[in-house]
Amino acid sequence: MLSLNSHTPTLTVTDPRSLPVRSVKYLRSTAGQAAQAHIDRTAHDAVGRATARWDPRLQSVQKDDPQVPANLNILHSLGGQVLLIQSVDAGWDVQLFGEAGQGVQFWNGRGSQRRVVFDALLRPVAIIENSACTERFAYGMAEPTAAERNQCGRVVRQDDPAGTRHFDYYGVAGEPIAQTQRYLQSLDMPDWPLPLDERDDLLEQAAGARSALLLNPLGDVLEQTDARGNRQRFTHTIDGRLREAWLQLKNATAAQRLVHDIHYNAQGQIEQQTAGNQVTSRFDYCPKDGRLNRLSAAGPSDEPLQDLHYVYDPVGNILSLEDKALPVRFFANQRIEPINRYTYDSLYQLIEATGWEAGSANRGPAHLEDPAAVANYRQTYRYDAGGNLLELIHHGPQQHGRVLTAAKHSNRCLPEVEGRPPTEAEISEGFDANGNLLVLDRGRTLNWDVRNQLSHVHTVERTLCLDDTERYVYGADGMRQRKVRTTQTNARTLVSETRYLPGLETRDGDGEKLHVVTVQAGRTTVQVLHWEGAAPQQLANDQYRYTLSDHLGSCSLELDSEARIISRETYHPFGTTAFTQKGDSSEESYRTLRYSGKERDATGLYYYGFRYYVPWLQRWSNPDPAGEVDGLNRYEMVRNNPVTFTDILGLSPTVWFTYVDGQERALSDNELRAAFSDGTPKIIFSGDGHASPSFAYASDIPDVMAANRNGALSLYVEATPTDAAIKVEKFIPEFIDKNKSAVIGWEPEELSTSMLELFIIAMDHSESSVISSGAVLDDVEMLGAKVTSQLFMQAEELAKEFSLVISDFTKPEGYPESTVERLRTITSSVWRDEFINPYLAEKVGVEASANNDRTFMVSVGFAHLDVRYNPVQQILNEIRETHGFQQRIFFNRSNNPIVVKAEQ
Repeated sequence: MLSLNSHTPTLTVTDPRSLPVRSVKYLRSTAGQAAQAHIDRTAHDAVGRATARWDPRLQSVQKDDPQVPANLNILHSLGGQVLLIQSVDAGWDVQLFGEAGQGVQFWNGRGSQRRVVFDALLRPVAIIENSACTERFAYGMAEPTAAERNQCGRVVRQDDPAGTRHFDYYGVAGEPIAQTQRYLQSLDMPDWPLPLDERDDLLEQAAGARSALLLNPLGDVLEQTDARGNRQRFTHTIDGRLREAWLQLKNATAAQRLVHDIHYNAQGQIEQQTAGNQVTSRFDYCPKDGRLNRLSAAGPSDEPLQDLHYVYDPVGNILSLEDKALPVRFFANQRIEPINRYTYDSLYQLIEATGWEAGSANRGPAHLEDPAAVANYRQTYRYDAGGNLLELIHHGPQQHGRVLTAAKHSNRCLPEVEGRPPTEAEISEGFDANGNLLVLDRGRTLNWDVRNQLSHVHTVERTLCLDDTERYVYGADGMRQRKVRTTQTNARTLVSETRYLPGLETRDGDGEKLHVVTVQAGRTTVQVLHWEGAAPQQLANDQYRYTLSDHLGSCSLELDSEARIISRETYHPFGTTAFTQKGDSSEESYRTLRYSGKERDATGLYYYGFRYYVPWLQRWSNPDPAGEVDGLNRYEMVRNNPVTFTDILGLSPTVWFTYVDGQERALSDNELRAAFSDGTPKIIFSGDGHASPSFAYASDIPDVMAANRNGALSLYVEATPTDAAIKVEKFIPEFIDKNKSAVIGWEPEELSTSMLELFIIAMDHSESSVISSGAVLDDVEMLGAKVTSQLFMQAEELAKEFSLVISDFTKPEGYPESTVERLRTITSSVWRDEFINPYLAEKVGVEASANNDRTFMVSVGFAHLDVRYNPVQQILNEIRETHGFQQRIFFNRSNNPIVVKAEQ
């Protein structure tokens, strides 16, 4: 009998131009079952650019109905820039560019318009959205005061939808080290006037909230002072890793130690730490691959609080997770073991989970508050070919399920209501033109701003009086700055507000003012609750809370300063609560961080940063703002594998890879943190070659920053050597010291120039059948000979084909139309796929072998990393043995890579 993964390869079909047109994966859910082919398709234009993509679901439907749209349609300019993106999930977006390639005008399907105004130095000075100026920027001048504060040429004031932020001081590497935030009086989107005094009139009159950092010469944070004067202090080891963390509250006479006695292994992973409440956590890793095998925590008297044991399959999917700190229990004729088990299909989607949860199997509804009432559960999951989770069946204390229906021609889904599936029209009405969900459930509607950010939720709708609402305000970076909840009662309107500042939340409402100080202390999150005035009854002021988390960062246990349990919570795979054990109810009510370490709002939605997650629908509330970086289904939660992967900001799951035994393998968050802080040189590829600048994620990689400080970092950018030298600021972020690091343009200058010249000639002769100009004929023959000789170095077969194409193109009697079309294709795209990747791999391999003590970062267009295109990182891995370099290879195919930060 065939095993689950037998004969389930990934296949790629290419056209005569070597462009991928089909990708085939095989799905099998149970051993012995016949595998189903899942085929996605890509169409290209005459010059080899992808213009349309179909996922397996729409691809199969289109065979019978040619009118079925592609998941994604792309229209390019003559210069290759993307002008139009049409997505069945997210609607359409149009953008126009200026002469320097900067984005100037943007429109989308909701009718939103966005215009960016630049100064003479091509710095943005204003953003106009739907005729309102929603952002303004001011820059430091070349004057002594600005020079003292390192503000020259940097943003010193930014007016955005939340208010005004003043950047008071910058550090040596260009990072802001002192900033002041002032908030708008109104929660509505502003229209910022030009005069400064008129802008100031829109702000609250209260003094701004000032935050500051103190850094050492290497850029490590030594102190952080929040807007209320609370001071966090950190000490580090000689190699820059955290040694201890302290917190001194504003009015306290001494600092409280939050974590100490941190031990690291050779890979930089934390093996042991002791928190301020004397809880010692230990972490055991597999020596071969760095995977977390055991996570345990014990109190001051060695009483076990947490003892998680992990078992993996060969590719890193978690098969079982057992908490041996909990006993085997017997309840309602069931034996309940504290273990969860997981089963996956051949595409590594979770298809079954078993475990334990709250509630009696035989005594009616589940009671989450009763720690004795527990039972076994089993969940099964069914997906369509597009990756939509259509059915979740829950077998446990209560038998229930959730069934969703997908739109015929998109991945927009709505749940069944009372057993009736939604119609196509109802699904269409349930989303706006950009795919934003409009209704959570009955009586709760969602509203979105001009930037497709959730602006407010009607939590309770009423006919004869005002609704209960929750409103959200975001800063220029897309992060939430304010949350305002309004509740109507018979007597009055209750308003509570949360404001988010660096290291601090201020919560004002219900007659109390609360400050929540948050510190990441190694692998522990510490929160301190400080009330201005008297604390609520039964609660002490300045209460310290220590969180113990699992591998996903989910808050499993919350402890007080004496290591007593405030709350315990476990979760089903897609984020709903399975079990909760509460201590004092008044203490537990102040807990907001839960699944994946994210904040759960009163709506039940989890706030991730750029998106909100709907746990009872097992999908996101709106399409991925980062685009199709993790597949064509822009609502899918972490590739339907929520046990192994997590999402950091609501953009995509962890998609970093490395090579193990010659095969690429995805890295978990823990593995990634360890790999990027183990102190060894490495080679890192990222798909952000078209970003300006590239490598924005590098500040979150400790080893890269150390290599930069030590002069042992080489950065390869997608440019010719000349362009890289002249426009270095365009390619490298400010925090990279350009005087210590080598910046190399990896594109072959002469070959790139020759290819461009031949492409222009081919375009000029598209409508003719012969080269009539003798000068042009001489140029083609000269350029053809030069290009052919260069191509022979890395792509011999392509060089031979190219030579024949040039021979046909220069025949005195003329050339056929197919010849000029093939010449356009080779000079615009094919040569990059067949020559550039081997060329770049060879270039990096030679340098790495000669400099085994250096770290190399390579920025490319994400197509160069695509497994369908003879990817550069795969070629480099194949030539490792012959070149003899020691650096480990890591890569991320996203054009917007994210790194899970190492422990602070």
